[in-house]
Amino acid sequence: MKTVAVTGAGGFIGRRLTRYLCQKGIRVLALDIPACEDACVSDVANFKQLDLSDAEGLTKALADANADVCYHLAWAGVSTDIKNDIGMQMQNLSWLINVMTACRESGCRKIIIPGSASEYAYCGEMITGKNTYSPGDAYAAVKAAGQVLAQWYADNKELDLNWLLIGSVYGPGRNDNNILTYTIKALFNNEKTKFSKLEQMWDYIYIDDLIEALYLVGNYGKPGAVYPVGSGIAIPLREYIEKIKNIIDPEAQLGIGLLPYKDGCKPDNSVLDISALCDDTGFAPKVPFETGIQKTIQYFKKLENNNGT
Repeated sequence: MKTVAVTGAGGFIGRRLTRYLCQKGIRVLALDIPACEDACVSDVANFKQLDLSDAEGLTKALADANADVCYHLAWAGVSTDIKNDIGMQMQNLSWLINVMTACRESGCRKIIIPGSASEYAYCGEMITGKNTYSPGDAYAAVKAAGQVLAQWYADNKELDLNWLLIGSVYGPGRNDNNILTYTIKALFNNEKTKFSKLEQMWDYIYIDDLIEALYLVGNYGKPGAVYPVGSGIAIPLREYIEKIKNIIDPEAQLGIGLLPYKDGCKPDNSVLDISALCDDTGFAPKVPFETGIQKTIQYFKKLENNNGT
């Protein structure tokens, strides 16, 4: 990789990836909507404000930068509370085709797109990328549709696509309405918590490990390969929540079992087979959950202290 384009460069993953690539001496074209300018990385990368509905502008930006790899991270509706906003989710498919078309027309042949392990939430198997799709919400369903569409487009337009099935990502800087954030904030504020039975088998990957995986796929990912990306360790979701409680307030009472599973369904799971990723790219997760969650809790503690002053 010599010059890389990153869409969604102002987001949680995009900011970290852009800085990491720049540290590696790679030129980066960082693309995001104007509202993300302040949160982005214009101090280390070539930042350009661009709406992904502007197909011509996108093609010109990639051509001018002479990008040889594109990470398409931009996706609307990632936060838990809007994952079933179908209108918001559907626009992602239009953006997906615009980005892939811009790659083809600008000469950028390799594109890396993060899908989600939730595309296979109810498959009842370890996720390899060859399972039967079984999404649990509109976000996951549109990710699955995007995977099929992107693979078809890449095959027909001779693009080198790697679709990544990413498990749950956590770490300092992620502050949306996910279960880890909810738990940390509630325990800090001595609020009563409510959960399902939390029987799901779950894989959490720390942000630094994810960024390294993205970098390695950019360098060594095999053409057309679908890679599950996680820590490779799955334990019941309840155990993660109990680890957080034991760090913040060992005496706290957790309301586990007070809520039904989503829509009354059986619990979903996120158990990832990362062997292909490790074999092809040399990826090896480095940050255990106990270490990563300590850093995450300290991040939120600092936010709480700053808000209180």
